[in-house]
Parts: sequence; C-alpha cells; structure tokens
Amino acid sequence: MDIVIKDGVWVGHLLSGYSLPMEAPPQVNGKSSGEVGGMWKHSIKVSYEATKAGFPGGEVIAHLDQKSFKGWQKNAITSYLQEQNIKIGKPNDFLCKKI
Repeated sequence: MDIVIKDGVWVGHLLSGYSLPMEAPPQVNGKSSGEVGGMWKHSIKVSYEATKAGFPGGEVIAHLDQKSFKGWQKNAITSYLQEQNIKIGKPNDFLCKKI
C-alpha cells in the first residue's frame, strides 16, 4: 500500500498473490523441476498491456510485495518480467522527483 498512497504515482493494476493462479512445479529428488503452471503469465501480460495503453507515454514499473509471494512464486514472476523486459522497481523507485 505504500506505493499506492504516494503523490504523483499512478497505479494501473494491483495483482495479489491469490489472484495469480500459479501451480508449483513438480519436485524431483526434492528439487523443483519444470515450469510453474497456471494462467499467471497471461494475467501479468494483460495487466501490463492495459496499463501501458491507459497511461500513454508513462513509465510502467512492476513492484512485487515481498510478503505476498512464496519464494518460488517470486522467482517465477521475476524471471518472467525480465524475459518480457518489464522493469521491476523497489519502493524508492516510485518516489516523485521534485524539479
């Protein structure tokens, strides 16, 4: 919520952990093996594209709340965002710069 209440920051979409359908990859000998299943990639892509369209010329940055996701979920989301060349920001990246 800290991001949402900052002045000068427009929020396009909030995707909570429970709203992203993610299926844990199968385990082989105690290690993850394979892709994370579910429609989560589609949800992220559609939200990103809608935000870009809604704020033409604006910088779109993804922010992951560290407490909302399990480690394997955060790793999968981060990898996907990087593959899509979507910048991942930390809370300080959302501060307004005064001129």
